[in-house]
Amino acid sequence: MIGRFIVGIFIACAVSAPAYAWGDAGHKMVCHVAWDSLKEKPRGEVKELLGAAGEAAFAEACTWPNHHRDTHPETRDWHVVYVPKDARKVEEARDCPEKTSCLIREIDRNLAILKSGASREERATALKFLAHFVGDIHEPLRIGFAEDRGGEGIPATFLGKATTMRAIWDEDILATDPQALDSLRATYQAYTPLDRLFVEWIETPPVEWATESLWIMRTPATGYVGNPGGLVFDEVYLKQNMPVALDRIAKAGMRLGHVLNEALR
Repeated sequence: MIGRFIVGIFIACAVSAPAYAWGDAGHKMVCHVAWDSLKEKPRGEVKELLGAAGEAAFAEACTWPNHHRDTHPETRDWHVVYVPKDARKVEEARDCPEKTSCLIREIDRNLAILKSGASREERATALKFLAHFVGDIHEPLRIGFAEDRGGEGIPATFLGKATTMRAIWDEDILATDPQALDSLRATYQAYTPLDRLFVEWIETPPVEWATESLWIMRTPATGYVGNPGGLVFDEVYLKQNMPVALDRIAKAGMRLGHVLNEALR
């Protein structure tokens, strides 16, 4: 059961600024996991495109789109998918307007550029966006409702800190235990390429990844649907949702590795 209760008047100025999806640490781990599964040729292509010495530089590049967004607000909607309140699956035609775009369309667009004969600079930029957006689409509250901007407009308190529902998932959960991310690489390999289910889920399209996040977003444990704002979330909430966050990061990394192997072989 989610530990929470209605608090009094929420002090708006105490709410933290909009956070980055998964935070830099989470996005770097997505790309560390992806790096582990890259084959020799795709790994060489990544290094050449980015002018990167290796894994650490690739992981750093995966955080670039969040910081690019700060000076390019037109890319803001590329990091989310907004769905109707009664949605039970994500539908690109309905949920991803061509004018503003969204995560699904941007993953497909940047993947096409990466596979094309575009210039090295264009393909390098596409690689950074693609790697980042595969991470984003696996975060449950990156699939949300437009009226509260996927939880960005819902004030909350998490472990005594004034925050928002979006920021809890973007950064706050992972920040409680940085070592959990470090240990993730040692455990995600339980999903082996010999496992039939592993093969099935790494090959699903991005719209299905978004639908997975939608169903997590809708669960009572996430505390998002029907949230009136001003709720308090405690250690019970953390214990319920930390494993979910880590699982989504691991899956994002393995799927990203598969996508890059296919695109750059």
